[in-house]
Amino acid sequence: MFRINNKPIIDKCIVSFSHNCFESRSLADKFALEKARREIAQKKKGVSHLILRAEGEEIDRLKFLFLVRGIPIMCYALGNLLMSSLKEIVVVGSTEVKIILEHFLDVIDTRGKQVTFVHEDPDNLMLINTMILGRNQLSLAANELVLFQPGDLPFMYDIEAVLRDKDLKHHNLILWLNSRQAMFPQFKENPESEFVVRNYHYRVIAEKARQLHDVKEPNVYPINLSAIEEDIIELLHQTRKDGKILNAGLSKAFRSPARMLMLLPVLAKHYRHFDSDMKKFRLDDDFKFGAHLKNFNQGASILLDTPFLAKFNDDPAFVSDVDALEDWEDFESLVHTAEERHGGNGLAAIHPFGKELLRFKEQTMPRLKKLIPMYADFEGYLNRMYRSMEMQYVPFDETGRYDTPNLHTPQIETAYHWYADKTRQRAAGSSVA
Repeated sequence: MFRINNKPIIDKCIVSFSHNCFESRSLADKFALEKARREIAQKKKGVSHLILRAEGEEIDRLKFLFLVRGIPIMCYALGNLLMSSLKEIVVVGSTEVKIILEHFLDVIDTRGKQVTFVHEDPDNLMLINTMILGRNQLSLAANELVLFQPGDLPFMYDIEAVLRDKDLKHHNLILWLNSRQAMFPQFKENPESEFVVRNYHYRVIAEKARQLHDVKEPNVYPINLSAIEEDIIELLHQTRKDGKILNAGLSKAFRSPARMLMLLPVLAKHYRHFDSDMKKFRLDDDFKFGAHLKNFNQGASILLDTPFLAKFNDDPAFVSDVDALEDWEDFESLVHTAEERHGGNGLAAIHPFGKELLRFKEQTMPRLKKLIPMYADFEGYLNRMYRSMEMQYVPFDETGRYDTPNLHTPQIETAYHWYADKTRQRAAGSSVA
């Protein structure tokens, strides 16, 4: 149906340290609390007290600024990109993001990469506008994909499989779906092996492998911005978490009769077969949307009028973003555990950019504490936030010592060993090379 020949690698990236804002703190807290209460009432495994921005606050509650063991989350994400084969990186964010970025690069340097900052637009914080702001800083060929990703993935440093994916040449959008079965293949037999706890609202049947996957929306988007229509990007983004992707797609298709006609056989197959095929795997299951992988890829390609591919990611770091207080605790506890084993250099044992991050912390964080309002008393700020979110504890005691129930779970021990092994393997591979 489509014949394209894209560049075989991605060497340009747009990383977003921007996020939408609620009109007031009361509205933001109401949204976060209602979600958490609902998850608690439903006895969900992954309860999330969301970290949300609100307009007009003295301290901008921007999740990318949060500190993990005294280092901004955005610096972890920047380090991951600097270690990659990327050549150009566009950073989209606030004035405070710009301040941290400049101090970070003063200490770490760009490693030969071109790093450009562009201010977010406070009057238009929609995803598509963030993409456009980043795109406008790049010279992109018509057959070139760019990597778009949010900046709240502190340990997602193995991205070469995405940047050099063999499918880049023949697809203009690739969704690396976060599959529970691919990331944690032993989660049923050994629940402690699932060290990133998430709620998986989607089901995908991979017919060829005869497998059912519980999936979450992706956090990385290899995309050809010249080939994907802007309205569908925003539409899919807005519905990615609530299971209304099918409705969003149909609303777009109804405005394009030719596409709707082409979609009809795909939709007919979905409605004829998916429910019955699901029952072959599970008789009773609660999910928001499901599809056969091949059928989904075909339908999305028609809807987008361009080659599309969804595939499964098997690296837990790709799903381990920081959207909520519980997520922040996962990483704070992880690094704390590494420090208990290795002392002050513990971060370097579980993250290949750890030494550079620790150097940045030592040389620059004392100054940033005077420049970024959140950092003046980060421990007190977090404690106040925990109380406002109706948490049953606060993360720091009166001396600033970190201790939460999360710190003492088997999952944190599993995460420590997983990342320590991964870091050792990476170092061994680098030394051989």
